[in-house]
Amino acid sequence: MSRLPLVLCLIALAGSTVSAVLFLRIGDTKRILETRLADEQARTTRLERDVATANEKNGALQARVAVLDQEMETTRKQRESAEARAADLGRDLKQAKTVLSYYESTARALSEEVSALKDDLTAARASDASPEAVEGYRSTIAELERQLANARNGATLVTAGTGTTAVFASRAGRSSVLTVGPGNAFVVLNFGSARGAQLGHRLTVSQGENVVATVEISDVRTHFSVAQVMPGTLRGVLHKGDSAILIR
Repeated sequence: MSRLPLVLCLIALAGSTVSAVLFLRIGDTKRILETRLADEQARTTRLERDVATANEKNGALQARVAVLDQEMETTRKQRESAEARAADLGRDLKQAKTVLSYYESTARALSEEVSALKDDLTAARASDASPEAVEGYRSTIAELERQLANARNGATLVTAGTGTTAVFASRAGRSSVLTVGPGNAFVVLNFGSARGAQLGHRLTVSQGENVVATVEISDVRTHFSVAQVMPGTLRGVLHKGDSAILIR
């Protein structure tokens, strides 16, 4: 019976030892878990901070992308505007070349017309033309020289295209009578093929403001032509120096 207390004491001592060991192990495990929890919380904080930073960068990148899209759209519009402007400039250049060509041809035609009229004026003087015819030549030459100066200085196309064309149409066919045939049957005019005279052209012959006959060209030479007086159109006597104007 004396051994029973001893055994119980040993069992109690062993239980105390085991309890102490378990307590120590549980404390170490708790500390480890608390350390791990603190580490995970710190890591979570860092991750949250990194996510917030990434979100900020993502917002900045999206804003930058929006700006780039806007700049790209602006660049596209500018390119389209530049292409349209280039097309307009191309059309303007083509029109300018056309206008320049017109001015050059107008200037050449005016120069030729002035030269021809001066020759006609000299011939009219030599043929003792009437003062009215001579004055008509002078005024015509002055007007053509004015238009020639306008064409060389770049006058507007409308003025050159309307007024000048009318002047050519009327003045290119101006001439005067060099000789009157017997019985006023025909006249010789200083209007030849060099100035556009053709068979069948008709001209009115005038003395001052009065039309005295209508003639039709029947023979054309380089510097003069022969025109027959059309029946029923003679109203008076034809004279050397009478003016003639092309009507057809």
